[in-house]
Amino acid sequence: MPENKEKSEPNTSPNAEQPGAAPRKPKRWQPSIALRSILMVLVGFIAFVIVSGIVLYKPIMYGDMIENFGIVMMLTVPVIAAVAFRVGLDSWLDSE
Repeated sequence: MPENKEKSEPNTSPNAEQPGAAPRKPKRWQPSIALRSILMVLVGFIAFVIVSGIVLYKPIMYGDMIENFGIVMMLTVPVIAAVAFRVGLDSWLDSE
């Protein structure tokens, strides 16, 4: 039996778009674990600079009312900000 030359061959390639299939989302940027850690350290350093600028302004200008309060703030707030940034970044990147 002769083949019908007018009939088109079915497209069976694996990445061919199906007529009813939803378009695929572009692949999200997935940084490495090392890059995520570097970004976390960078955010912590930026938070340290901001907090130390605010905390140290008043003691330098007017004297420290609470002993070592500024030092405690400068050491804890950037760590909290960096960890919160990392948790948010990981949850955003790992969500599907």
